[in-house]
Amino acid sequence: MNITIQNEHAAVICQTLGAELLSYRTASGKEYLWQKDPAYWAKTSPVLFPYIGAVPQAVVIHGKAYDMPRHGFVKDADFVVSEQSADYVVLSTGATDATRAVFPYEFTFTVTFRLEGPKLLVTYGVINQSPEEMPFLIGGHPAFFCPMEEGEHFTEYLLRFEDEEVEDLHLQYPMFDNDAVLYENLTHRTVKLIHQCTEKGIQFDFPDYLTVAFWTPIKKDAPFLCIEPWCGGTMDQVPNTHLLEKKYVQSLPAGQARDYRFSFQPC
Repeated sequence: MNITIQNEHAAVICQTLGAELLSYRTASGKEYLWQKDPAYWAKTSPVLFPYIGAVPQAVVIHGKAYDMPRHGFVKDADFVVSEQSADYVVLSTGATDATRAVFPYEFTFTVTFRLEGPKLLVTYGVINQSPEEMPFLIGGHPAFFCPMEEGEHFTEYLLRFEDEEVEDLHLQYPMFDNDAVLYENLTHRTVKLIHQCTEKGIQFDFPDYLTVAFWTPIKKDAPFLCIEPWCGGTMDQVPNTHLLEKKYVQSLPAGQARDYRFSFQPC
């Protein structure tokens, strides 16, 4: 089921399957989110939980192996609407027999989409309902059109970081030939995806995430770029599927809850 929220600045569409964000369109009608095309990538913004990345072998949790899907299972879960108003919606899902077979914990997972002026705030909420501490990885995977205007090219865009000592990253397709490009240890968790001449594009903020990755499909010259805020792992850690050994693994005590936020807006 698709759900629309809106205000005077923008309209947003999400779906209950996987709580996936499908569209962000300004009041003038401009779409910023990649619209699914299997020729390049048949997703727009999957939710990554409780694992991030490929699984070359079973994921090991406290010495036991589990057949965890790539990027976890929440992206394929059925969510229900917990709360909704004109400019926000809260979707929720939880543990089932299927999830317990690959992740032995009781939990509730919520995704909130909220428009605040032109900004879309996306909050992933994790509640640990198990009697023991729960480890997990978590992240977002939204894809944005790049280029954003007719007549422009992917290679005319750059990533500009709030950290002054971090140089602009001018986009070239070959830089993604070995998969995602990951940035760690940023002081200011803000990045802009903008055209090098007009400096128009989007501003992306990820205050609750420890790293951010950038991805476009390998050797496809795809017209989009994913901006992926992550808590969990680094590119060199892919072969290690011991969950508790993953860099940036999160650990939530029994009975506690934690939110992870990112947001974006045109700039």
